[in-house]
Amino acid sequence: MRRKIYSLLAVMFFVILMNTVFVSSAGAGDAEEILSLKNEIIQKQNESKLGLQEFTLCSKILNYASFYPLADNKIKRGTNLLLYYEPINWFTSTQQGRYEFYLTQDVMLETAAGEILFEREGLLSMHYNTGKPVLDIYMTNDFNLGQLPEGKYRYIIELHDMISGQKLKKEIVFEII
Repeated sequence: MRRKIYSLLAVMFFVILMNTVFVSSAGAGDAEEILSLKNEIIQKQNESKLGLQEFTLCSKILNYASFYPLADNKIKRGTNLLLYYEPINWFTSTQQGRYEFYLTQDVMLETAAGEILFEREGLLSMHYNTGKPVLDIYMTNDFNLGQLPEGKYRYIIELHDMISGQKLKKEIVFEII
């Protein structure tokens, strides 16, 4: 009886050991394949034009792709402008197993008539040099509007890809109520 139990335990140990070896090997192979696909995505992004998606004013931002957009771009006087956006097709430099991207953002606030109320270069900077590729990012602006009077305004950003030299300008019109 003891021999049968030992034999059964030995067989179970062998089966568990073999499953572990095969699962580990498969996992490592999957990781290499996934990294290869991520590198293909980076190559495609590097060949494309810098852009933005989900450029929206919000009442609250939680995380990537998790935000509460304002329904009508109306902001209460004395509160902050909260902007969410996702840069796309930024350039990623790949050298010696490292992945680097570098984005900056300028901002300008204008009245509806075009009078510049605020302007700042390099308000935001996102510079990463990592051992793993980064495929999705988001940026936010939390801008104190102070006691600006009621009326319509234009918030303008200029996003710069510091590695490729690309830039783009985007604006959003809002009203202080």
